[in-house]
Amino acid sequence: MKSLVCGQTETFALEVPEPKIDAVLKIHGYKDMEKVRRAIRVAAQTAIQVFIENTTPVVSYRVVDIQSVGDNSLVLSDDVYLKSPIFMQYLSNSRQAVVFALTVGKEIDERTIEWMEQEKLVEALFLESAAWLGVENATKQFVLIVRNWALQHKLRISRRLGPGYSYPIDGKQVEWELHDQKPLFQLLEDDVDLPVSLLESSAMLPKMSRSGLFGLIPQ
Repeated sequence: MKSLVCGQTETFALEVPEPKIDAVLKIHGYKDMEKVRRAIRVAAQTAIQVFIENTTPVVSYRVVDIQSVGDNSLVLSDDVYLKSPIFMQYLSNSRQAVVFALTVGKEIDERTIEWMEQEKLVEALFLESAAWLGVENATKQFVLIVRNWALQHKLRISRRLGPGYSYPIDGKQVEWELHDQKPLFQLLEDDVDLPVSLLESSAMLPKMSRSGLFGLIPQ
């Protein structure tokens, strides 16, 4: 099992996910698998196979100290400031955080665009769905690595938090704004080439990527 390294940004490969055809079809509203037309199943299976053959799942991460947690803020190592009310709710007991960005690779974006240009719209949609299932699988792999490492160090991990998502606080959904991607990525860049980059809009490239952090809580 992979172990984490503290104090610097590290990048490593994850196992290639293999999305199930039924899971891909369910994303698109197919409920009775026996009634799915053969042509649709063939298109979905083709997309899954292309995903498996072209994906390069990797994650970059850094273990950083939490300097402070306020009512509307989180300050990490190097005075990196993040703003949201969610931090007091979910990270108030954390002393460190694992900041990460993962992707299933730019090849998936390229193949999706290629199929769209060729008007293979069904295949392109299924490929995107397979890729998002792949992102979920890659995230679960990384969570398991972080959790096992934390246990070895008598720590437990918080729920995953990510810019652009909303989280329940006192019965309401509270958002962590997407523009906080930029300071989060500042922590990761650290003079290394990341497999994920940011657009001016704070969206990530490749598209099939995910970022965020976990709090590390003393047992």
